[in-house]
Amino acid sequence: AKYSDELAQLSAKGFDMPVRSIRLLNKFGGDVDIVAARLAQVQAQQQRKADMQARKASMRAQKHAAKQAMRDDEQASTEPEAEAEAQAEVEVKAAVKVPAKFEAAAAKYSDELAQLSAKGFDMPVRSIRLLNKFGGDVDKVAARLAQVYAQQQRKAD
Repeated sequence: AKYSDELAQLSAKGFDMPVRSIRLLNKFGGDVDIVAARLAQVQAQQQRKADMQARKASMRAQKHAAKQAMRDDEQASTEPEAEAEAQAEVEVKAAVKVPAKFEAAAAKYSDELAQLSAKGFDMPVRSIRLLNKFGGDVDKVAARLAQVYAQQQRKAD
């Protein structure tokens, strides 16, 4: 295949993006050094985006934890347990905007949805569907949502 040697060289340098590599090889007449430099720029951009998303997710998680701590303090000092549970259910419905047919599942998975939101995954309907599919396993859902976000970024690039 055309550029198979060049792709092997790029792969040896740690650039395993064959579609983008071929496009750049075509653009730059097979010059591996120029393509490697461009791919390094792309990887650096992707890393900066990932770092920024991680910082944002961390900030959201801290904000959520602070709000939750405030709510916990208020509830512990002013509300009986039954009222606290009812209030938490109302807050979950207010925090997670979902179509009516997903409200019961949103209430069921309120803790998991909060964890996913803290990790930066703000797709409640997709999250609920995946939580159902994976039996409430937040780590599996987060991994799948990360794949979805990555696919969306690739499409945007």
